[in-house]
Formats: sequence, C-alpha cells, structure tokens
Amino acid sequence: MPYITREDGEHFVIPSYRDVLTIKQKSQLKKEILLLSQSYGEYITLQKKAVNQYEVAFSPDTGYLLGESIWHHFNKPLDLIYCEAIPNTTEAILVIVKSGSVYLDGSFPLDSIPEELIIFLTQQNNFEIYVYGDVPISKEPEAGKFSFEASSVKSYNVLDKPIFPTLPLMKTFQLQLVDAVLKEQGIGVVPVKPIIIGLAVIGVAFIAWNFYSSRQVVTTTVAKPQVNPYQQFLNTLSSPAPDQEVTAFIDKLQLMSQMPGWSATDVKYIHNGVNATVYSYGGKVEDLYAWAAENNANVMIKKTGIFMTIGIKLPNRPAPTKIYSSPKIIATIVDRLSNVYPGNNLDLGDSVRKGVYTDTIIKIRFNNIGPVVLDLIGKQFADLPVVIHDITVRLEKDFNLTGSITIEALGN
Repeated sequence: MPYITREDGEHFVIPSYRDVLTIKQKSQLKKEILLLSQSYGEYITLQKKAVNQYEVAFSPDTGYLLGESIWHHFNKPLDLIYCEAIPNTTEAILVIVKSGSVYLDGSFPLDSIPEELIIFLTQQNNFEIYVYGDVPISKEPEAGKFSFEASSVKSYNVLDKPIFPTLPLMKTFQLQLVDAVLKEQGIGVVPVKPIIIGLAVIGVAFIAWNFYSSRQVVTTTVAKPQVNPYQQFLNTLSSPAPDQEVTAFIDKLQLMSQMPGWSATDVKYIHNGVNATVYSYGGKVEDLYAWAAENNANVMIKKTGIFMTIGIKLPNRPAPTKIYSSPKIIATIVDRLSNVYPGNNLDLGDSVRKGVYTDTIIKIRFNNIGPVVLDLIGKQFADLPVVIHDITVRLEKDFNLTGSITIEALGN
C-alpha cells in the first residue's frame, strides 16, 4: 500500500518512485523533478547528497517517508533490515537498506517476506538486522523462517518493543508539494540581488528597517487532511490486473523451459517475482549463469538446492470506481471458472473485515493442466476486484501444471 497510517493518524508513506539525480544546473534539476512528478506524484522530499547530487522521492500522498525514517532511527547504517510484526494481522513492516539507500519498505504478508529477502543470498552483505515480534526472520536456520549466512550479518538484534508506534516525525522526510520544496531549497527561484550600489549605507539601512517593520506575521492554520475510509481498499487494488499477472507468469514458465540442460520444477509467483527450483539434466552451472544473465534472472546456490528468480514488471490497473458485495464477487468467480475448468476446485477461506470492506481468501486448485487452461483461468479474473496473493505450480511431464492460485476478493 502507498502509506501506513499510525494510531495517532500520521501517515508513513511508501514512495511510488525514488532516485538520485545528478544535475549540474538547478534549472535542469527543477525541470526533471517537475517531469517526474507528473508520473509519480506531486508530493516529494529532496535531499542533497553531494555537490551535484540530489536524492528525491515522489508520492501521490502526503506524510513521512517510512523507510528513511526507520533508517534514521537506527543511525543510518550502510546495510539494514528492519522487520516489525503488525499486531492483530498476518503482516509485518519490512525495511531494507542497501548501500545507504532504501531498497524496499512497506507492509507485507508474513509468508511473502522470505521471498523479498532471497535475492540477497547471492550478494555480499553486511546487514544490521533488527526484528520485533513473531516475524519470519531468524538468526540461526529455523523451519519456516529465513536466515542469512553469518558472513552477511554485522549484527542481529531482537527488540523489546516496536519502533513504528513511537517513530519520530522528521521534517527532512516529510513529503510536501513540489513547488514548496523547490522554493524552500532555492531551486528554480530567481534570486533578488541588490542593485542600489550607489546608495549610502544609511539609506540602505533605512530601507531595510522600513521594510521589516512593515511586515505582518500571518498565522495560517492548515486543516488536517481527511482520511478517505476507502483509501485502503483503493490502495490494495492499486496493483497489476490479475489476468495480466497470470499471462506474464505463464510467459516466464515458458521462458524457463528453454534453459539449456536445466529444468524448473517447483515454481511460485508472488509480488512481481517468479521463484523456481531448478535441476540439471546434463547442463553445467556456468551455462545456467550465462542463460540467467541473458534473461534478467538471478541464480542462487544454497544447501537445499539451486534456485532462480525472475522479476515481472506490469503497470497497475485503473483505480476502481465502485465497490461490490463480496457474495456477488465470489459467485461471479465460481460461475466464470465453471465455464473453463469445471469441478470442485475452489476453496473458500476466511473473510476478514478491514474497515469499510471485506477481504476474502480464495484458492483455486488445478491438476495436470496445460498453460492454455491456466491462462483461461486467469482471464476469468478480468475486471474483478481481486488481487493475486500467489501462484504455486509444479511442472509435470510434457509441461503439464499442478498447483493453485490464491486470490483475495475485496467487497463490502
């Protein structure tokens, strides 16, 4: 979601875009920021990193940067992982800082957090790790939890209390309107230079005194923005269209079937990434690394096997304009699926009330089907207020697929 609202009403924002801009002229910097704000939001933070470098974050929402605020709380270590369980939910706050920049921040389902961390197993790290509550990260190998090699951990700290409820509000990390930030930092503002060189010093002093004495201090009361009760509903559905996700997942399955001398077995899609267990049927590891480099994939060698990850980038769907009843949504899914994959293949999970809407978990099971049928199943989610939680597949002989799609249906 774009932001997390604390109990005191403060918003901690997950920016839609972060970047470090290297620009020599401030007029060019202003032009670049204004252009980016049209795509990523009119609220920004801007911090000078070097002589010609500025770090900028964009968001459509006002509030305070989540990742940077937590990073500052821990004295800005070069590499940081912070994970805090959110009470009465199955989610946790996760912040990852790599090489002094926020790599990832937000609220994530607990079972997806290992998937977010697995990419770092192939990198040289020196993480300071802080955890609070029952989160899926452990210092030593533990069933159901993620752990790093000791060489990748600078320190591992279990906190007695959570950080987020009392996290200080730093003005440096407060997102404000673009124009206000640019003016505050003197970017794109024409400086007024004195041109009355010939005036006597006493005349200049008199003018200055007259100017400042005539100024009036105006106190402006800014009304606190009202929280949209449907904002979390809109945020959750601010994601790629589920039918497009299934199609993209199948494309990656077919791509992995072309690995020379290697084959994928257990494959899972979650949060814009495909993770697969691979095994050799005659291929060498160097061939696997070469293929991965050509296809924007990552290879990880662990004690439990060899794994591959491939990212999927899709645009977010348009924001919904209506909210439908949950029973109607579920009935529509059941009817649509019966046309392309009949049978008792649907498991209805718990429904959780989240403010003004209800989130219902639905699992669709499939057995020994081809990619075409899986794509047809995915197309049944088109134009529905559902979010794909994960797709789990085991590749059988002749590229047949067995597994499940878990979705979340959002209605009232």
